[in-house]
Amino acid sequence: MKDKLRTDIELTPLKAEIEAVFSKRNIDEDLDTIANLLSPYRKTVCESISQGNYAEAVTVLLEVLESLTYHFVEDEHYNYFDDMYSPDYVCQDMMEAIIDSIKSGNFPAAELQRLKDELEKLKHTEAYEDYGVPFALNIWGKFQCQ
Repeated sequence: MKDKLRTDIELTPLKAEIEAVFSKRNIDEDLDTIANLLSPYRKTVCESISQGNYAEAVTVLLEVLESLTYHFVEDEHYNYFDDMYSPDYVCQDMMEAIIDSIKSGNFPAAELQRLKDELEKLKHTEAYEDYGVPFALNIWGKFQCQ
């Protein structure tokens, strides 16, 4: 089956890269291939934070979460795992890195607001409302309640 190109989003170079990770040919049991291909983005988020490039860290996290949310439903990822959705674990690690940075007090207010606004949008997706994916949104919610 040929992958169809998403037409509902603007394909920036970063987004095109991330969308390629979610290619149907990368779907396997527990979606481990997709998780492995997402791992460099976890490293990018951590490195961006350590270099003070918070805008890049937020952008990468949001782009990955948006693609994961879309493909979880569109490509029926829920049919490929029993109890462990591997790509979500990578996203959780990225979210925790962002939260740790926010807790340190160095996170710019504008990026924090952008993060809040975009995560709120993801809470209203079919993936989150019906399946609780991405779970990273739960981690964000718990952080917000502290």
